[in-house]
Amino acid sequence: MKITLVNILWKKELVHWKRLKQMFTRFNSFMSKITFGFIVAILITIAHYCFAIMHTLYEIFLWIFVRDIFKENLQKISLKMGLV
Repeated sequence: MKITLVNILWKKELVHWKRLKQMFTRFNSFMSKITFGFIVAILITIAHYCFAIMHTLYEIFLWIFVRDIFKENLQKISLKMGLV
């Protein structure tokens, strides 16, 4: 399997949504899931996408200007996430 930036970003998205789903199972009552759960989920998702955009822009910058470091980063991230 060829590791690409899109594969890594997709895997990170799956992990994010899996963890968000696990967070909702920790709230006991229905009201806490609706009120506090949605507020926390929205804040976590906003923060997640802010960091994801910054990371993607950084990787694109590396891909344009320094391809060797970009390839090394992809390998490190894929090893850390268990894609290889």
